[in-house]
Amino acid sequence: MQSNKIRLHDREQFLTRLAVLMKEGYLLPVALSLLLPMHTQKLELALSGIAGILKSGGNAAEILKFLGFNDHVLFPIEIAEYHGRLPESIDSIAKSFARTEQVQKKLKNILIYPVSLLIFTSILFLFFRTSYVPNLTEMMKSLQSGSEESGVPAYLLSLPDFFIALFVSFAFSIYVFRLVLKRQVIQKQITWLLAIPILRRFMKLYWSHLLARELGTLLHSGISMQESLDLLQRQNYHKIIQYMANLSHEELLMGQSFSMSLERFSFISKDMAAFIRHGEQTGYLGKEMILYSEVLMERIEQQTQQLLRIIQPSFFIIIAICIVGAYLAILMPMYNLVHTI
Repeated sequence: MQSNKIRLHDREQFLTRLAVLMKEGYLLPVALSLLLPMHTQKLELALSGIAGILKSGGNAAEILKFLGFNDHVLFPIEIAEYHGRLPESIDSIAKSFARTEQVQKKLKNILIYPVSLLIFTSILFLFFRTSYVPNLTEMMKSLQSGSEESGVPAYLLSLPDFFIALFVSFAFSIYVFRLVLKRQVIQKQITWLLAIPILRRFMKLYWSHLLARELGTLLHSGISMQESLDLLQRQNYHKIIQYMANLSHEELLMGQSFSMSLERFSFISKDMAAFIRHGEQTGYLGKEMILYSEVLMERIEQQTQQLLRIIQPSFFIIIAICIVGAYLAILMPMYNLVHTI
């Protein structure tokens, strides 16, 4: 369907408006035809593509995939078509979009000043190494007596270059890691992600949040546990949730409760099994799982904010190290020269 040719702008607003129109009773094709002129410059291509998907029996997830949305959006959309709460799911996705964009905007604002300062420092130090340091070294050699050497340690002026190269290498390593990770089986993907200390905590919360939100919504809609897990197994947009649902379904077939099956998982939040057990006892498992998913999202947001508060001071510490290194590179040789005179 050449989804890469469709570029929607203001995606969060698009999803919010789509949810509002559908709650007001508009059918999905009609709502899309009203919204697309405001969100894409390739209206005819978008409308013809959507019409082709509908004629071939496609669903809402396929339409949104054609419009360029990724699997994290398509996963809850596909599940929503089973429990019949598509407008509510789209509205929830729009709110998640807003949270993500807010975090990305804050991260950008946090990084833009220190990163720019680090790059400017690197350029300034390059000027020192190429223009100032050679002249200073020649002057010191002419003033020195004997075979003593007290040249300028120019490697200290290369600290900004070192840190920039380190960051570039780190970014490239993450890119390669993601490419290799996608080619692994699900079990190995989980093992690799949980082996990273900082990422381990976020992934457990995120997977638990997704499972609780989608499974809780299905149960709250009146669908049985086995049928809900079967639906999660048959979706193809989130392989890890598919794997978790498969394991839980096998445990249920062996006579185990859902909460007991979760106790065997090392890749979910620690208190999830206890929370699910309480829902099973009260008879409001679906509703309580939805509530638990919201609690997990709040935890993810809190830990993300804590991580963001560390990033900017770390960059300023790196810049401070570079400046101190520059002072040492210039002042130490002069200090040694004074003692030789």
